[in-house]
Amino acid sequence: MLQPNAVICLLLLSFSAHAEVYKWVDADGKTHFGDTIPESANVETLNLPSTPRSSSQPDVSPQEIKQRQQKMLEVFEDSRNAKNAKLAEKLAEKKERLRETCNKSASVMSAVRTGSLYTTNKDGSRNYLPESERESVEKRVAQSIKKNCH
Repeated sequence: MLQPNAVICLLLLSFSAHAEVYKWVDADGKTHFGDTIPESANVETLNLPSTPRSSSQPDVSPQEIKQRQQKMLEVFEDSRNAKNAKLAEKLAEKKERLRETCNKSASVMSAVRTGSLYTTNKDGSRNYLPESERESVEKRVAQSIKKNCH
C-alpha cells in the first residue's frame, strides 16, 4: 500500500493546472498577457487549449501541437495588427493636424504680407497692427512654417 504522502503527491500531479490567460492593451498602446486581471483595463480572456500536465494523460499528437502553435501565432498576429492599426490612425490624425496648422500659417502669412493684420474693437472697427508688430508676427509665422510645413 502506498504511503499517504505519496498518494497526495500523485493526486496533486494528476490535476491539470488550469489558469485563465488575459490579454489587455495599456494606455501606451502596449499589449500585455497575464494570468491576473489588471484593475483598469479592457480585458479579453483568451480561450487557449489546455496542455496535458501529467503522464497519466494521453500524449498530444504533433498535429494538435501545430494547431496550438498556430492559434498562438494568430493571437499574436491579431494583437500586432491591432497595435499597428492604432498607430497608423494616430499618425494620420497627427498629419491632419499638422496640415491644418500649415494651412492656417499660410493664411496668416498672406495676411501679414498684405498688411491686413488687425484686431476688432468692441464697436466693430478695425485696429491694424503697427509695422513693428507686423514684422515680429511675420518672423514667428515664417519660423513656424519652416519648422512644421517642409
